[in-house]
Amino acid sequence: MAKRGRLLKVAVATFLVAVPLTACAPQAESQGENLRTFSSIDEAYAAVDGILSCEPDPAGEPIVPMGDGVPLTSAQKLCFQDVQLDFYPDQSALKESYQLLSDSNQGKIHLVYGKNWMVVDFSGTTSGQPFTWNTERLAKELNGEYTSVGS
Repeated sequence: MAKRGRLLKVAVATFLVAVPLTACAPQAESQGENLRTFSSIDEAYAAVDGILSCEPDPAGEPIVPMGDGVPLTSAQKLCFQDVQLDFYPDQSALKESYQLLSDSNQGKIHLVYGKNWMVVDFSGTTSGQPFTWNTERLAKELNGEYTSVGS
């Protein structure tokens, strides 16, 4: 009986650990068919720029998410100094990048993502300033999802 009780405790503990981890992954799987896909970085940038009115030539370079020593993105563009658009070759690379951002301890990172793109706001991590762009409008108009990750 004691062995069975320990197995039950292990099963419950495993469940309690696994449930919060599922909340860390982008919810694209639950709404996968509804999230927007772009055919190129230029198409995605034009859509984002049409809503956010990106700066013509923001200072700096995009932060490149790396997986196994290689970039996870296939292309990137800055919209503002601390806001970038990432374009991914597939949903697996997007999910891996999302997980890297989720695991960050640099501060809150605001994201709007679709099937193969993500707008990432690093302003909370680089300057400590709150973000100022309308994430809900961007998510709604581009048929994407909004979330904030990191801590």
